[in-house]
Amino acid sequence: MKKKLTHLTTVTKCILRLMILIMLTGVMVVTSGCGKSDGDDKIYEGVYVAGVDLGGMTRGEAEAALFQKFDNFEYNPVLKCEDVRIDIYSSRIELKPDVEKIVEKALGYGKNASVFKKSKIKKELKKNPVNIECIFTCNFDMLSYELNEKLSDYVVDVVQHSVQIGDNYLEITNGKPGRGVDATEVLALFAKAYSSGNVDDAIEVEITDLYPDEINADDFCSEYNREPKDAECVKDGDNMNITPEVIGVKINEKEAKKILEQNKDSKTPYRIPAVVTYPKVTAAELEAEFTDTVLASYSTDYSTSSANRKENIRLASSSINGKILNPGEVFSFNDVVGPRTESTGYKVAHVYSGSKVVDGIGGGICQVSSTLYNAVVYADLEIVYRTNHSIPVSYVPLGRDATVSYGTIDFKFKNNKETPVKLEVIADGNNLTVNVYGRKKYKKDISIETAITGSIEYSTKTVKDDTMYEDERKIEEKGSNGTKTEAYKIVKENGVEVSRELLCKSSYSPITQVERVGTKKRAEKSPEPSEAPENVPEQTPPAVTEPVQTPVPEPAPSPSTEPSVQTPSVEVAPDGGDYNEFIPVEENNVQVGDVIG
Repeated sequence: MKKKLTHLTTVTKCILRLMILIMLTGVMVVTSGCGKSDGDDKIYEGVYVAGVDLGGMTRGEAEAALFQKFDNFEYNPVLKCEDVRIDIYSSRIELKPDVEKIVEKALGYGKNASVFKKSKIKKELKKNPVNIECIFTCNFDMLSYELNEKLSDYVVDVVQHSVQIGDNYLEITNGKPGRGVDATEVLALFAKAYSSGNVDDAIEVEITDLYPDEINADDFCSEYNREPKDAECVKDGDNMNITPEVIGVKINEKEAKKILEQNKDSKTPYRIPAVVTYPKVTAAELEAEFTDTVLASYSTDYSTSSANRKENIRLASSSINGKILNPGEVFSFNDVVGPRTESTGYKVAHVYSGSKVVDGIGGGICQVSSTLYNAVVYADLEIVYRTNHSIPVSYVPLGRDATVSYGTIDFKFKNNKETPVKLEVIADGNNLTVNVYGRKKYKKDISIETAITGSIEYSTKTVKDDTMYEDERKIEEKGSNGTKTEAYKIVKENGVEVSRELLCKSSYSPITQVERVGTKKRAEKSPEPSEAPENVPEQTPPAVTEPVQTPVPEPAPSPSTEPSVQTPSVEVAPDGGDYNEFIPVEENNVQVGDVIG
């Protein structure tokens, strides 16, 4: 029995020693993994980004290396969707690598693994380095606009639901689904293609279904059960705000929820009974005191536009006309004008799709936003968000347009005065005029100057044509360089310039030249056999006596037939800058003032 106990004690001691050894080994491994020697504050050796070796670098060192790498970054990817080629220019969509996020990704590579796996990862990196995929950032609104514009034949805008207040009812129109390209996914594809080095290959993208937001019955009932409220003038520090009136509405919540549920898939408008009460005092009655002076006025011509385009301009103008902006309030063109669809009364008219003029719903809208933009600049209001068209338009000077597209590109500005301002928009069928009203003390002498700062070279696309011979080439669509411009706002007092500030930068895309190249081979002609000449007796030519030549006086030199060299003229824009580098509207076979929307 004693011998057996001694044996058990010996076994127990061995087991204890083994456990202690394992624990000590684990502590050593953990200590080495947690210490500085593991390099958790540095990127592992063998980690690359866009060909730059970041191994052994700290966060700051890696960021400095990548900022240097991406200095003057330019990547102009080409997309292909539904057989449409889409040229994307980095300068236009503000495409650039997100250096901070890329370094964060590189720094974290392999760091979340277990202690044992970290060691394996580091050994593997020495044999097989990895190239971390880039992360890009861009102006998503601008990217979405470019995609929707080039794919206008395939993209359908999503329409959210709308509510109209009647005399004794609420009329609801459900939203409509659409189709489009997810800009977030496209941006990820850009990063993947750039990181893999496939910068010249077209990137395939797909159009997917998009859906409107569902009507939340509880939120709906909360919003449309309210008391009427009169408009008020409220002093907020130095600012004087006009609080607009509120139309009172009372609905039966149980009945409203039932109607909403029954009509959730309705394709036609439906009504909910309501008791509607109108306020006694409206904002229009209060604003006259603060909007007695025209701060600025700007007009554009649309006299040659089609009837449909004129109607679209009238509709959009009527949505804005009379709008009052309180101090600090931001005007959103898309929020005020709303969706441009057939159901809201908009017509088919000429719009730009890429570099071509096509028919589309709401053509003419951008003339309203561009005219408004210029009036707002002259009124010295603050521009919050503005984007130029992809190519120049005819109704405003180069660098002074403002494009809009419902759901993607908006035009926004802010009332930076201490009192309200009012917008008056008049569309008389020939001229579109925007007047901005406010207090007389805010009226300023403002002018705008534009300058061309650079150009973007156009690319050439070749199309094979088996009806043409292989030595034939035909230009189907003429290419043209893009243009970069800057516009400056100048303020004068008593005729003397007191300030000059950069108003905006614009980048107009080049138009791709399309050339047809023949592929048909010409038939080779066989040489015809020559006939042997018949035997003809040889004749001796008669002797020729050279006549005596009478000297003829040398004629006077005639005038040169070569044309004289002339200095090319440059058409100067009304407010500075020239039109030398942009696409004349006439090349699109449309008339000035009748093409853009």
